[in-house]
Amino acid sequence: MAAYKGEYKLDTEFDTVINRFQKISYTIPWNLFLLTVGGFIGALAIKAMIIPNAFLPSGISGLGLLFYYIFPQLSSGLWIFLLNIPVFMVGWFCISRRFFFYSLYGLISLSAFIELVPWTITFTDKWLAVLAGGVVLGIGSGISLRSLGCSGGIGILQILAREKLGIKVGQFSMAFNAIVLGVGTIWLNLNDVLYSLAMIYVASAAIDGVQRLFNQRKLALIITTYPEDVAGAIMAKTGRGTTLLNAKGGYTRQEKTVILTVVDSFRIKRLEATVFTIDPAAFVIIESTFSVLGKGFSVPR
Repeated sequence: MAAYKGEYKLDTEFDTVINRFQKISYTIPWNLFLLTVGGFIGALAIKAMIIPNAFLPSGISGLGLLFYYIFPQLSSGLWIFLLNIPVFMVGWFCISRRFFFYSLYGLISLSAFIELVPWTITFTDKWLAVLAGGVVLGIGSGISLRSLGCSGGIGILQILAREKLGIKVGQFSMAFNAIVLGVGTIWLNLNDVLYSLAMIYVASAAIDGVQRLFNQRKLALIITTYPEDVAGAIMAKTGRGTTLLNAKGGYTRQEKTVILTVVDSFRIKRLEATVFTIDPAAFVIIESTFSVLGKGFSVPR
């Protein structure tokens, strides 16, 4: 098969909408919108589903509700806001100003909506409350995390634990929630604490689902006889850069060039079509990846 000799003209029409959306995703109005929507959905879960069943969510919101159940003289939204203040005071010296102010807005939105939401949803079965509360809370948290901030101080504590103490985010979150739930067994019904544990698991799964829906990237490794042609076509047709890696065949011992590129889910079919149009015998490996930082993708918070 002869090498592809066509010209590679950048397909700007395909990229216009996607690139425009990516630019919008870094603007202040878009991030405030995400934090507002996420805060409202999270508040709906807390006020309408979680509090009526005496559950405890994860993070400082869970700690705030525990204080609310013990000392109901202050409202739930106010407890959550007050307990976050010391965390934000420490975070001022340790996190970026952008992340700080977006997160502060997210906290204010969540606390305010908890005060304003008037509804209570009644469930005949507590397991239905666990599922509904976990899913709705996870969706709200996931939307907030799509912004350049978060909706509470647990995110700040996780950053501090990782950078100052070397504790992994997952380990810190697990330990924090274990302490809150453990203390909760002293004041609350043990069954409700166990229901809370199940709800936290459901919420975590919902957060992961939202993140995968909006943040999934595809890492592609391409072995082809025509690496220069394929790399040029990929850059032109998908608008994404490529890296050429030197490799050697394990069986043939022949020198080869492997193309590495990362695209979003919207471009993956175009990538496949581009590669196999030039080289039908190409070998393509595509893997899902979520944390991609750099130009054209996510930016550090």
